[in-house]
Amino acid sequence: MRLTAMSYNLMRVFEEISKTQQPELIHPSDKKYSEALEIRQQQAQKRDRFVNPLFFQARISRISSYTIRAVQNAIITGMSLQCFMSSLVAMLVSRPQLIGEH
Repeated sequence: MRLTAMSYNLMRVFEEISKTQQPELIHPSDKKYSEALEIRQQQAQKRDRFVNPLFFQARISRISSYTIRAVQNAIITGMSLQCFMSSLVAMLVSRPQLIGEH
């Protein structure tokens, strides 16, 4: 149980560090969430409703499958930590702007 918790926390650290190295970029899973939220906002506006503003705040993100696979491959191949972090940062994408930015 402890090993699972430590592994999870270590992967979260890697993912969060990769995000902070390039703050103008975000993880693809966050981009996907933002796009889905935008669609939800448009559908709500068509019905004269709104999406709860709490959805637009920072969310606790799940560890992406890309990060998990990258950690596995880094361990298997003996990749250096610097190369590993560079590969995670390279996977980040441009931050989308939400409609009705909250």
